Amino acid sequence: MMAPGGVKLNLLMGAVVPVPPPVWVVEALQQAEVAVSDSEPSGFSLVFQLGKDQSVAGQVPLLTHPAVQPGARVVLSGLIGARMVVLIDGIIEDAKSEPGTEGAGGTLTLMGRDLTALMDKEEKQVEYPGMGADDIVRQILAGYATQGVVPDVRAPVASDRASPTETKPVQMTTDLKYIQELGAQHDHVLMIRPGPQPGFSRAYWGPPPRGETPQPAITVDMGPESNATDLSFESTPGQAGDVAGESADPTTGRVVPVETMTPSRAPLSANPALMNPDTKAKRLLRPRPRQGAAAAMAAAAAQAAQSSDTVKVTGTLDLGRYGRVLRPSGLVGLRGAGFEHDGHYYVRDVIHSIARGAWSQAFTLVRDGTGTTTMTVRT
Repeated sequence: MMAPGGVKLNLLMGAVVPVPPPVWVVEALQQAEVAVSDSEPSGFSLVFQLGKDQSVAGQVPLLTHPAVQPGARVVLSGLIGARMVVLIDGIIEDAKSEPGTEGAGGTLTLMGRDLTALMDKEEKQVEYPGMGADDIVRQILAGYATQGVVPDVRAPVASDRASPTETKPVQMTTDLKYIQELGAQHDHVLMIRPGPQPGFSRAYWGPPPRGETPQPAITVDMGPESNATDLSFESTPGQAGDVAGESADPTTGRVVPVETMTPSRAPLSANPALMNPDTKAKRLLRPRPRQGAAAAMAAAAAQAAQSSDTVKVTGTLDLGRYGRVLRPSGLVGLRGAGFEHDGHYYVRDVIHSIARGAWSQAFTLVRDGTGTTTMTVRT
């Protein structure tokens, strides 16, 4: 399947190991959509044409092919110039077929998630005595090595490792939900990023990676240099809030006050909402049992940080003009939108819509307030 500008899509499918499907399967692919987020599982949908000429003895072979059944694995990648970019490595969860009408062929739509689908299948009861959150996440992710998952786990700033004699961390849900639960306590996110080669994925668990080199700028209203359309800006400064509460030392019982005073993340804007006393809220810390002061302070900082992205930008990128895939969970520059809106943003999610001769990227960017902190961005 060819996308714009000579970009070539590659499809691998298989009940156990994804391999190139038959040519007639690839030729039947009409549309693909891949939704990638910084903190939610990535999802995909593939739409195949069921032509009347595909039927054999009244049966449509594509509907019974092992590679398109729920539970099969799908890898969709693109060759952009000399760069191979893996968009999704996931599991088919749903299949929907619709018959054609008035002589037209029907369609088969496959939908699924990235490899977190495997992590969300089984609820477990597991104790982790004497282990901190990062140790627990490493142990869980190690169980998916045979699927090509490579852990990249970052330790929280404040350790929450309990001694074996203290209350043991206990998992009472699926691997995915427990990892996400641990992440929420430390402002950590789980991201399964496919690649760099098909069949492998990097499982990152750590703080939102905002310190990396920004991606090339999204450009508007700059004539032939423009590469984006349909931009919309939304500001909700009232959602940002400081967090305050108390923590009882698990050993001595001494009560320690806990309060966030300054943002824990480096600002991306000139006017962070968390620094505006006229609009920011005050929220209570919800401590966990037997949580020490350091862990409680980290939890308060995480709770405040998760409220800080008060400016949201949505729009659409043209792959032919932008020349690359926009990645969530990183920074990107914006230019041409004026001082209040230009500058650096964090990419929250991207939805790739691909058809023959067309590839667009609908994006959502966020940051902590209005006003740029830089006069130049990477182009």
